[in-house]
Amino acid sequence: MGNIISSIKDCFNKTFSSSKKEIKKEEFNLNLLSEKDKENINNNTPTQKSKKMVQLLDIKESNDENNNNNDNNNLLSPKNSNEKYKDKDAYQSKDFKSKITLDDFQTVKVLGTGAFGKVSLVYNEELKRYFAMKALKKEYIKKNQQTRHTKEERKILETIDYPFISKLYYAFQTKKSLYMITEFMAGGEMFHHLHDCGHFDENRTRFYIAELVLAIDHLHKHNILYRDLKPENILLDEIGHIKLTDFGLSKIMNNIEKDKTYTICGTPIYVAPEVLTGKGYDKLVDWWSLGVLLYEFLAGYSPYREAKNCPDIKIYKKKLKQDPLISDTAFDLITKLCQPYVRLRLGRNVKDIKNHKFFESIDWVKLEKKEITPPFKPKIRHQGDVRNFDKMFTDMPISSTLGKDQTLNPSSTIKGTKNTYIDFTYIGDKIKK
Repeated sequence: MGNIISSIKDCFNKTFSSSKKEIKKEEFNLNLLSEKDKENINNNTPTQKSKKMVQLLDIKESNDENNNNNDNNNLLSPKNSNEKYKDKDAYQSKDFKSKITLDDFQTVKVLGTGAFGKVSLVYNEELKRYFAMKALKKEYIKKNQQTRHTKEERKILETIDYPFISKLYYAFQTKKSLYMITEFMAGGEMFHHLHDCGHFDENRTRFYIAELVLAIDHLHKHNILYRDLKPENILLDEIGHIKLTDFGLSKIMNNIEKDKTYTICGTPIYVAPEVLTGKGYDKLVDWWSLGVLLYEFLAGYSPYREAKNCPDIKIYKKKLKQDPLISDTAFDLITKLCQPYVRLRLGRNVKDIKNHKFFESIDWVKLEKKEITPPFKPKIRHQGDVRNFDKMFTDMPISSTLGKDQTLNPSSTIKGTKNTYIDFTYIGDKIKK
């Protein structure tokens, strides 16, 4: 056990730093960056350095994770939905063109950056619509052995169509990069709003947490373990509903009700203690993270902020202290979700969470249909407004080199190499102009 904890500390060392106020953000793992990138990062202030995209820590994988990749095509949905969107049939969009390329999108602003690439706001002139474009560098993906996880993220986004989960519209690739085009959420990151407010009141918190319950449960029903629940990965739409995004750490399971997985990954202040042991974990890790979020939304800080630089299991087993801003009812739910002993943790049956007194006022049917008015509506001036995103990113210069990287056809292979991403291309449902 001592060796495992030591390895975890080494992996997380220097990966996380504090930002404004009490809330914490992740810093890049500088080992993933080029010397030029390192120099650029180090020239910034600590607050600028402490931004986005947690580095996956592959310390241990189970045999089933290495062997079940060929079976995952049929595991994402109980009904094997979206088979019609296989790449060989992907060019059948009737309201757009038959081939999507990088030239179809004009980069407007940078929304976020990370070790493997960045997310930008882009505009399509033909559709008269803004999108979010996630660009991932193949070089870094291969170097850090993230190919399988990248493919799973793309497959999850293709399969899942749910009101509270980010929707994928297009995916394509160039020789150097992979691109995923998703809906743009002008409401911005939850982190941004939490930072501005310091903390949320109980009514607003209950609304967000309830929508997250539905989103996580929907993923679990499709055998998907999320594994990275945190404010940075939650977006708000223009009305104020949540959208779960960034599936880079998500895992497609054979049977989420029975199977375990072993990869040690996530963000220390949100990760469940069993993830750190290397002995395996299941879907209950997502419910632990939800409990941490519930605490943070109400109090303005994570109850496990002590684990930011030193994810020692002892920290997670300490008795939680009730912040004065947290009601007894909310704290009762938090303690049942953040229960270090897995067998006692709430969430094996999602009904146990939904039926908790904290959600007494929630009509789950109306909530799923978006028939409940959000308690907060983001300020948005126009369709492509980025005021709800971090200015550290939106003020970045736009790269002028993207268009020079030629888009590949779905079946293309680069001479002398194997096309690892032959099934990456995707064009989804019709989009209203």
